[in-house]
Amino acid sequence: MEEFVSNWLFWLILAALMTVIELLTNTFAFFCLVGGCLVALIVEILGFGLEAQLLGAAIGTVVAFIAFLPLMRKHRAEQQSGTSPSNMDALIGRTTVVVQPVEAGKMGRAKIDGDNWQIRSADNSAINAGEQVRVVGYDSIILTVERI
Repeated sequence: MEEFVSNWLFWLILAALMTVIELLTNTFAFFCLVGGCLVALIVEILGFGLEAQLLGAAIGTVVAFIAFLPLMRKHRAEQQSGTSPSNMDALIGRTTVVVQPVEAGKMGRAKIDGDNWQIRSADNSAINAGEQVRVVGYDSIILTVERI
């Protein structure tokens, strides 16, 4: 009985540890190892021995790598090409509602994800509070928006 408790607990702790490492590294590789640990955990719960658990861990990891391969390739290509939007670039195309009106040629404010941003109209026209706008660009920390 003690071996049963220690083996399933080992696989569970190892899966949790791999999940934490994956969340810190963002590589998808550790998620594949988590898949192997979970298969080994299931094999152990079904009552098979250590050899079957290790085989299950290996097979589960390989299957997870094959399943995650397209996602890993896409993620790596985005990182290498720089096409993955981040920071200010990630705001372009987002829609929001104006919270402080934009007077012609002046700035107003809008909230995106709880952050209050200075905005200005792309065509220098006035935009009333409550109108929906789309972010089309930025200059420093000021967003350029257009009506939808």
